[in-house]
Amino acid sequence: MNSLATMTASTTDTAYAGFQETGFTIEPMPARPGGYRLEMSGFLAPGWSGRLAAGLAEHRVGIVRGSAEKINASSWRSSFELKSASFAGSPQGIDFLRLAGTEPNHKAAGIELLSFTMEPTTRHDGSLFVELKGVDRLGFLGDLLDYFSMRCLFPVKMTIDTRGDTAVDRFWLRGVGGSVPSEAITAAMKNNLEQLLVR
Repeated sequence: MNSLATMTASTTDTAYAGFQETGFTIEPMPARPGGYRLEMSGFLAPGWSGRLAAGLAEHRVGIVRGSAEKINASSWRSSFELKSASFAGSPQGIDFLRLAGTEPNHKAAGIELLSFTMEPTTRHDGSLFVELKGVDRLGFLGDLLDYFSMRCLFPVKMTIDTRGDTAVDRFWLRGVGGSVPSEAITAAMKNNLEQLLVR
């Protein structure tokens, strides 16, 4: 392995005074061709994860697995395993903070779900829990997060996994400003997700 394969790229955003320092690291994963570990933390604006996932897809980079969690009112911590397409360049030159803050210029594709499970907010400290299994493809996660945001629901915690051709993702969702989703919103989301099931 040459020295370039072990380099770490990082950046720091100091525009948000009073918030925890914001930055990222990206480095190759040994023995995983095209695999990289991305870690991001600090202040990340609402909707950042959907913008990041969609932006990565435009670079032909997918999120294979990982997790993200809002640790207080202003800060996040996250860790993702990325997979770059064989014909795509290395993602080490990407400014991930800029990607997470920029609305992507893409048209969402159809979401195909194999199954889903929902649990009420009373069981998850005010968050609506949703576990989804879907037909995986490049851009699936970004389109899914965009689908949630169009219904004014945003994750405060999520875990992402890929098992073969199936995406297995879990989300803890809150409303605008961290509000607790109402029963009406929960019922509407259930109906919406049922329409995405592969028949």
